[in-house]
Amino acid sequence: MLSSFICKRRIIYAHMRFYRQYIQHFFVCLLILTVSIRTYAAGITVSVVVNGNTVIPGPSKTVFVCKGGIYNLKSSNIATPPPAGLPIYEWKNLDSTGATLTGNQINTFNAGRWVSTIKYYNTSTGTYTSASDTVHLVYTSSSSFAITTTTGAPVSGTNINICGSIDSTFLVSPGFTDYKWYKNSTTNLVSSTNSLTFTNAVLSASEGTVSFFVTAKNSSGCDVSAQQNVRRDNSVVVDLGPDISPCLGTPVTLSSPSSTPPNVVISYRWNTNAITQTISVNTSGKYKLTISNLGSKCRNTDSVNVTFLTGPSVTISKDTTICKNTSVQLNAQATGTGTYTYSWSPAAGLSNSSISNPIATPVNEGPTTYTVSVTGSSGCGSGTTKSTKVTVLPAYATAYGSVDAGNDTSICYLSGAQLAPTTTSLYPATYSWSWSPATGLSSSSIQNPTLTLTTPGIQKYVVTATDDRGCAYKDSVNVTNLSELTTTTNFLDSTICADTPIRLFAFASGGSLTGYSFNFTPAIDSVSGNILTLYPIDSTYHILVSSTDSDGCTSPEVDVTIKGYRPYVHIANAMDTIGYGGNPLVLVANIASNPDVTVDWYEQYTDTYLSSGLTYTSTTDQAIYAFATDSYYTCFNRDSVSITHIDADLHALFIPNVFSPKASNPENQHLKVYGTYIQEEAFSFRIYNQWGQLVYQTNSFIEANTLGWSGEFKGNEGGQSTNVYTYTLEGKFYDGLAFNKAGTATMLR
Repeated sequence: MLSSFICKRRIIYAHMRFYRQYIQHFFVCLLILTVSIRTYAAGITVSVVVNGNTVIPGPSKTVFVCKGGIYNLKSSNIATPPPAGLPIYEWKNLDSTGATLTGNQINTFNAGRWVSTIKYYNTSTGTYTSASDTVHLVYTSSSSFAITTTTGAPVSGTNINICGSIDSTFLVSPGFTDYKWYKNSTTNLVSSTNSLTFTNAVLSASEGTVSFFVTAKNSSGCDVSAQQNVRRDNSVVVDLGPDISPCLGTPVTLSSPSSTPPNVVISYRWNTNAITQTISVNTSGKYKLTISNLGSKCRNTDSVNVTFLTGPSVTISKDTTICKNTSVQLNAQATGTGTYTYSWSPAAGLSNSSISNPIATPVNEGPTTYTVSVTGSSGCGSGTTKSTKVTVLPAYATAYGSVDAGNDTSICYLSGAQLAPTTTSLYPATYSWSWSPATGLSSSSIQNPTLTLTTPGIQKYVVTATDDRGCAYKDSVNVTNLSELTTTTNFLDSTICADTPIRLFAFASGGSLTGYSFNFTPAIDSVSGNILTLYPIDSTYHILVSSTDSDGCTSPEVDVTIKGYRPYVHIANAMDTIGYGGNPLVLVANIASNPDVTVDWYEQYTDTYLSSGLTYTSTTDQAIYAFATDSYYTCFNRDSVSITHIDADLHALFIPNVFSPKASNPENQHLKVYGTYIQEEAFSFRIYNQWGQLVYQTNSFIEANTLGWSGEFKGNEGGQSTNVYTYTLEGKFYDGLAFNKAGTATMLR
């Protein structure tokens, strides 16, 4: 309030000619009262630069700075033109009791509200013109920065103890950048990540307590740091030694040598819950000791396996009897702990007297007793002995048994056979089996293996049957693997003229080479030995042929296809026809458009040649036939017709008025069109029932003349009933005369 009072007095006594000066003093007063407001004077605009960055003009300017730094503040008048005279620069920290600083540029360690004032002194008036601006320097705040464990827990205390020679890893707070770990000084950089693993190379026990500190930058680019003292504590050493295997019955004392440093308190704990430095044990197991430094909280652990050994328990093979000059394997089995040595006596006849399972081949007939002594590697207990007796049977003149491999045999190519040897014995016995060679056998160590050979020839197999006393008996059998049996014929797939007899020969090779018989399926017409005689008709025959040899082997089947063939020929005017009006009658031979077929016409009873071609013109009553020849297969066929000429109208056209599908005369079973010289082209014959439904139609005179309507509709086998049917008939005669006729016909059932 004092400042305000002084300003008012100055305003009261100011003269109007000092108006400009009054305005300047008014703004100075405002600056003193409210420092966050920028004041202006004519010709003065204050610009503030902090650490090289111009502060944006405004009533309140805040600049965040890093704590502990040096801040460069610079002001200047950017108004044009400036007031007359030399400028005076002043800096005042409103949040500090420090003195006012002068100069357009200052360096400071302090944050706070800094007011920059620029004054110009007018020598003519003896007054100052001034303006000011304020910038607020605020320390950047950041989250805490500390050294933590790998789980993120803060490290308590100023010292970290790393126990023993193990590696330990520590982290620093996340969310920062440019991490650097230093050991003792900034000249010894040990890591550039947010973690540091303390290996023995980074920190050894001999170094004692070492200062480690880490620096980083926060999101504003300010430096942060944290520090910890770290030492490696090797005061706890545990060594229970290697695993041990003492003899059962002798207790063992377990202890870890410990050289405890001065002023270190040590505690002991065993997994048996004992808390003494030593314990005595008499059972096998794993024993673990943990030693702890109660000061540094470091601990170390070691364990040892204790296995108490017992003397061996020995089992030996039973007494046995073997044939003379044969062998038997002895077997001694020791159970317990540790490893064992074996010693057999007598050593004569043994393959090795120092192993657990030697082969014994006694020289003398009668019993031989073998004794084994077993000693454990630990030396626990004395050598344990067991005995077994091997009795050698005398060599009698008659064998104790025999084996019969069976008779020599033959097998079909790629077919299997089972070998079946038999045995005889003077005493009850079981046998083990061995076949040689093993080629083609399902197993060479069973009595009845299955044999499959792929190469023709004779293979000799030797079988050995060994009884449970070691007596072996041998026999052999010859197996002949026959070559592949094949069948061939003198015919390939063929087309044969119908009614031409053929003889199909079958031939066999391979197999037993003798006693071949032949199989024809189907056995058509006649079969004699390897010959099938066939009289083909106009049909196709699929015949399968195989052979069987004297050993019953059958060959694969051969498929022969034979097609009986006649060239198609049909005289379109049917079996018998009529010529009308004394005019020539043209007969047409239908050969189904086969280009290889030619037609010759003959008089039927005298075989007199008449003409060649697909048509024949008849002028007299006669019986003729069309003889068709297929030039490709040289096969023949014929069709005949009897011709009767009637002196009638040239344009004869006739349709019966009644017919019956059940008539005894086939000619009356169909409703046909009869006529002479009717063209095939432009012909139409339609039949309708009583409801006007079309039941039959054809555009072929040949069909209408030879087949006609049978009374069927849609294949219902004459399903139309007895009734009157209406027909229409259209066409032309050969002389071009057209006809159009309608009428009715009655069908009787």
